[in-house]
Amino acid sequence: MDDAEKTVWQGKIIFMQPRIRLLRSFDIRQHSYPGYVLTNTGKINGAEREFTIAIGKTAQSKHQFKVDDIVSGQSHPVLDSDTEIAEFYKTSRLVLIERQNS
Repeated sequence: MDDAEKTVWQGKIIFMQPRIRLLRSFDIRQHSYPGYVLTNTGKINGAEREFTIAIGKTAQSKHQFKVDDIVSGQSHPVLDSDTEIAEFYKTSRLVLIERQNS
């Protein structure tokens, strides 16, 4: 997949949560924290709406996103909604457009 297949979006972060992946096999459980899910209100695919974007731990470490920040980026639509909580993932070209003082 390349950038031509990605969806361009921009929005205000209204909620953030850790992204947790839980794997179970018989009586063995494993979990990992691959990043965060940002719930945004803004523009995606030319429409104003609320949407969720998955980002990695490294992206969050670099940008230190917070609620009320206005951000933009490009993401792929999730192919299997049973394995991913966000609507969009494999996010790139993240930009912090505006940070609200809090």
